[in-house]
Amino acid sequence: MNNKSSTTNESSTTKGVVSLFPTPVMKVNINRSFTESEMQCIVNIPLEKKNKDGAIMSNHRSESYYLFGDSPNLKDIKRICELELKRYLKNVEGADTDKVNLKITQSWLNKIKPQEFQQLHTHPNSYISGVLYISCLPNDSIVFTDRNHGSFNNIEFPIEESTFWNCWHCGIPVKEGDLVIFPSWIMHHVEMNDTKDKERISLAFNTFPIGE
Repeated sequence: MNNKSSTTNESSTTKGVVSLFPTPVMKVNINRSFTESEMQCIVNIPLEKKNKDGAIMSNHRSESYYLFGDSPNLKDIKRICELELKRYLKNVEGADTDKVNLKITQSWLNKIKPQEFQQLHTHPNSYISGVLYISCLPNDSIVFTDRNHGSFNNIEFPIEESTFWNCWHCGIPVKEGDLVIFPSWIMHHVEMNDTKDKERISLAFNTFPIGE
C-alpha cells in the first residue's frame, strides 16, 4: 500500500485548520455473540468463486444476494442492522426518521480464505452500505480509499509524515461483532488473508431510501 495512509486513531484537528465536508463512517459493535442457529445458518450458506459473467473473483461470495429474506435464522441480525441504519440516518444525516428510512435491498456473505482478498470496489445502486463482521483475522481492517485523489491536484510532494489530510487510504480496525456503516460510493477493499488456516467472514448489505 502507498505510504500515504492513515488509521482512524489519528487526530483530525490541527490548530488553524478546518476539515471541510468530511465523509461519515460509523462503527459500532452489536455487543452480543452470534447464536448457534445463526452460525449454523451462516456456515451452510452456498458460496461461489465466479461472478455472473463467469470470471474468477478474488474471494468467495454467497450465491444469494438476499440472505436476510432467504434465512429466517438471520432475522435478529437484520433487526440490529436496521436499528443502526436508522441511528446513522438520524444522527449523521440529520434526517427525520418519522418520515424517511432506509430499506435493506441486498444482503450477502463474503468469505476470504487464505491467500484471498477483496478488490477495490464501491456498491452501486445503493445509498448506504454496511458490513457486519462474523469472523475476523488478526489485526483485521477494512480499507477505504479517497476517490478524489489525483482528480484535482497532479502535484505530489515528498512526504515526511502521514497526516489526516495527505492520506488517501484509511484503514478501520474491525473485530467480531463490529458493524461498519458507510456511504455506498466510497471505494474500499480488503487486503490479502496471509494466514494459513483462518477465514474472514462478513455479512454485507445495501440500502435504498423509502418514505415521504
